[in-house]
Amino acid sequence: MRLLVIAATVLSSFLTLTMAFFYSNHKVFPGFLRWTVGGGFIAFGYLMIVLRGIIPVSVSIVSVNLAIPSAAVLYLDGMRRFLGLSDLSRSWYAIPVISAMASIFTFYFFDSGAWRSLFTSLSFSIPHLLTSVLVFRDYPKTKSIFHLIIGTEMALASLIFIARAAWSFTIPDFQLMMVSPVESSFFISLMVLQIVITVSFIMMNTERFERDLLSAESALKVNVQRLESALTEVKTLRGMLPICASCKKIRDDHGEWVQMEVYVRDRTEADFSHGICPECMKKLYPEFSGTK
Repeated sequence: MRLLVIAATVLSSFLTLTMAFFYSNHKVFPGFLRWTVGGGFIAFGYLMIVLRGIIPVSVSIVSVNLAIPSAAVLYLDGMRRFLGLSDLSRSWYAIPVISAMASIFTFYFFDSGAWRSLFTSLSFSIPHLLTSVLVFRDYPKTKSIFHLIIGTEMALASLIFIARAAWSFTIPDFQLMMVSPVESSFFISLMVLQIVITVSFIMMNTERFERDLLSAESALKVNVQRLESALTEVKTLRGMLPICASCKKIRDDHGEWVQMEVYVRDRTEADFSHGICPECMKKLYPEFSGTK
């Protein structure tokens, strides 16, 4: 069992470093850093399990029951930020502290691995289930397969923790890392789930970046088309315009002679209203111009 947990520690550390490398070298969205830190807490929790017996058992118990629930809360907080929701209330970060205090209480007053397993499972599963709900609720907007994967994996991890906690109450003197097919399956399942969740976090970020890039490219194309249209109009009005020396009509691109105001109106956003200037008023309507 210890070798299996060592493998889980190495795997979790590698996945955390992978996310840290991605964070440092790619554009990431709000929440990704919290996912990365959450993965680091999981690796630390596994390490504290491995060191049990080398370090004081009480230190290992407190560390595990702080680290694992903290990872779940960070995943939830990160998902809220990634989806553009309000930040998670700071009161949620009291859950790992409560879990650790409850576990150390049982260790000193009625040493029960089953109850400690229950505290860890509940404090881990509740944030995970809420994360799953958030992702499934957002799926209709994105239609992203990675939303479905993350939501399913989070819910499945919660069920595995709760099932294992329930099983532990059926085992007299249950202790962490006891040799059992159920315990082995538990840690192997968690390793597989962590791989899928980590990859999905990265792919969700990449997919959103590509979606934003396509949206920006589409908007850019529209603006370019508008500019090209505007430039075409400007060039038309700046060109050599055939105009009648008598009536002042302009010959358009189709060879038709149209009124100047019609020609300008059709090619610009300008419009015309008609009046009579003072000079024409004197010439055409001297009786109204005030002159004889």
